[in-house]
Amino acid sequence: MAERGFPELAELIASHPIGCLLDPSRSPRGWASVAVAVADRHVAQAFVSIDERIDDQASRYPEFRTSLDAARARAHAMQADLATAAGLTVDELEARLRAAWDEGQGE
Repeated sequence: MAERGFPELAELIASHPIGCLLDPSRSPRGWASVAVAVADRHVAQAFVSIDERIDDQASRYPEFRTSLDAARARAHAMQADLATAAGLTVDELEARLRAAWDEGQGE
């Protein structure tokens, strides 16, 4: 992204994969990175819960099930932290993320 003229997006994108949740050197830093990582935990081909997303990944990549299961608690904790910082409950944050997803899908 930096090479394409969007250096401010490079870290956001680089730290969003689920594997980064278990690697302190690559873990999301700052609320923007956390927001991208949390949003990514909810999106597959549709808006889903964090657990549905991780379960889907584990079914498609069983060799990574242990790591995915280990990242589950961190994903939930990160979402709770983001909700608190935004002055929302987790349910309210999820509802807003779902609404943004639906709007982006033209629903």
